[in-house]
Amino acid sequence: MKTYKLYGEIREKIGTNEARRLRKKGFITGEMYGAGEKNIHIKIPLKDFQKFLKDVKGEIVLIDLEINNKNYKCILKELQRDIIKGHPIHADFQILHEKEKITVSVPLILSGTPEGVKLGGVLEQLKREIKIRAIPSKLPGHLEAPVSKLKIGESLHVRDLKPPEEVEIVDSPEEPICTILAPKKVEEVKPVEEKIEEAPKEEKKEEEE
Repeated sequence: MKTYKLYGEIREKIGTNEARRLRKKGFITGEMYGAGEKNIHIKIPLKDFQKFLKDVKGEIVLIDLEINNKNYKCILKELQRDIIKGHPIHADFQILHEKEKITVSVPLILSGTPEGVKLGGVLEQLKREIKIRAIPSKLPGHLEAPVSKLKIGESLHVRDLKPPEEVEIVDSPEEPICTILAPKKVEEVKPVEEKIEEAPKEEKKEEEE
């Protein structure tokens, strides 16, 4: 698992009004918690946190979070975003202990080009994250799902994954990850024959003598 360095400070005051004030000053509020740990209220510069999100690209990483000159090993557990603008406004961090197993969801990345796709099939991904359990040092940032052997009509399931050593998959083995759909038949559209009606001939009016 990759490690990322972040810096923050203790929040002396808490509450909705204080959180709004900090956001106006360019901070994201945060909460740190863990087994046997007292909750810690923190603030992190928004620009630093946005750079972190851009750099990790959705992967689970070990965060070396320095708060008031004290270091904590954490992972990002939950993120809240502004409903309208979409930028992050609050983050929850779980403090890690090396011998303590934790459960997290990591991205599932499909690897390879399925045989069925080469024959015209369509790859449909049904599951994009997988829940795993391990000690922090053994947690991978993502899991790969090999799909190159899949033929049309076949599916890959959680049971088909091979996690790294000492990593346990928590999700149901029978859950499908992706499937190869048969190509849609294109119905032949017959051209509509247009009937051209002849204009009625004008009757010649008989001339009066």
